[in-house]
Amino acid sequence: MSDTTPTTDSGVLRPFVPSESDPLPPVEPSAVVVPPPAPEPAAPAPADEPWIPPEALGLLPTAEPTDITPPPEPTDITPPPEPVVADEPTPTPVVADPAPRPVPPVASPAGESPPASTDDSITLPRKPFLIGAGVVALVIAALAALWLTGGDDSSPEIAEDGSPSTSTAADTGTDGTGDPAGLTQADFDAVESELAASQDRVTELETELLVQPIPALPGTALRRIIVAADAKFVSVGADSVAVVGPFGAYAAIDPATNSVTATGQVASGATRVMRTASAVWTTNYGGSEIVRVDPIANEVLSTFPFPGPDGIAKDDGNLIVASHDGLFVARVNSADGEILDQVDVQGKPTAVAVTTNFGIWAAIFDTGELVRIDSDSFEIVERVIVGAGPVGLTVHEGLAWVANHEEDTIAVVDLETAEVLETIAVGAGPTEVAVQGDYAWVTVTDAGNLIQLDTATYKIVTQTPLGASSRGGPTGIAVGNGSVWVAVQGERSVVRVTLPER
Repeated sequence: MSDTTPTTDSGVLRPFVPSESDPLPPVEPSAVVVPPPAPEPAAPAPADEPWIPPEALGLLPTAEPTDITPPPEPTDITPPPEPVVADEPTPTPVVADPAPRPVPPVASPAGESPPASTDDSITLPRKPFLIGAGVVALVIAALAALWLTGGDDSSPEIAEDGSPSTSTAADTGTDGTGDPAGLTQADFDAVESELAASQDRVTELETELLVQPIPALPGTALRRIIVAADAKFVSVGADSVAVVGPFGAYAAIDPATNSVTATGQVASGATRVMRTASAVWTTNYGGSEIVRVDPIANEVLSTFPFPGPDGIAKDDGNLIVASHDGLFVARVNSADGEILDQVDVQGKPTAVAVTTNFGIWAAIFDTGELVRIDSDSFEIVERVIVGAGPVGLTVHEGLAWVANHEEDTIAVVDLETAEVLETIAVGAGPTEVAVQGDYAWVTVTDAGNLIQLDTATYKIVTQTPLGASSRGGPTGIAVGNGSVWVAVQGERSVVRVTLPER
């Protein structure tokens, strides 16, 4: 074997390259045993104090028990030489322990103090640290309780002497500076939202308490009378009740027996009916005529032409008739049907009424007015806005009661001053109104109710359902013979209401 050493070429050191013709011999095992490195000698303890191993002071990590059997110590290691003691002991290097362990107590001989640690690292006092951690935990718990209770100050804090605390910060739920402790703007917004919702609910409950259900008339006060034809309008007079249907069918009822005494056909399209002492008058809108019926013979006595008649009232020996299509109100001679007086009302008149001291009144449907016509001059002297679509009118003790069909109200008008005293909401589609004693009665057709009003307070006393259908509901109404009579269109009946005497 020939040894080849690296050579230099131009100052470059080249690596050794073995020759293929002369390979390297195998390496023979050597009998030389290389001892492991000797452990670092530990500093001996001072002569006057016993030496404490570094493991006892926590300066060196202690060996954790394992199941692995340690290798046998070599027997051919030469023991290390005795360390040379210098004038000053060499400080032992501090080995950083990644997981600090508690320092075990060191037993000292009696009467001797434990040796001072040679560790130069700074350590924190354990007792003050625990106390501080406890205080922080208490503060966090208190803030959490304050947030959960919403700052409720109903339970005052108790001072150390057992008396209620008078701390302003505790009473107001603040940290002493005026700012709520631990609360954010979102918390304030949530509280304000809850308060607003609570106030709205309180208002709603108060409204529900104020609005009480309106009672109905007792069933014992009502009696339904079946008629042969449909019933729309009704009138009472001379101990007899006259009923007319929308297609001109006529019926008479005896109040003493509640029986139908006569029926017949008197018109093609009736709008109103009026019972007097000697006749029954019907306005035949479909036939543009006024019809007089003999109540004894129950036959038509005469007819008078009149354009589009609607409301009718008695004026001494004459008639006051509203021409819905002609836009006027006329005074008509009841004997021959001659028009004696006429006034343009600038609208479509519906119901009319005659008073002794306040002239003639007519409701104008399309203008929503109540107009006053002077009885002598037969001219309009007053116009009063009463509501949308007035169709029903009655007069009682200086007051006019007007049913506004389109506005669902009843207007009460002082006839002397021509002022609206009250407007009362009664429901959908009021048609007629009548007054008896202390009460005004209203037929509310679309809602199917009969309304009883207190004439002194204008409050609803009772609301009685009589039924409504596509063909109608309670429409005509009249008072007489101690009762209230209601014609129910579509039911072929008249309801008689009799109240017990007070």
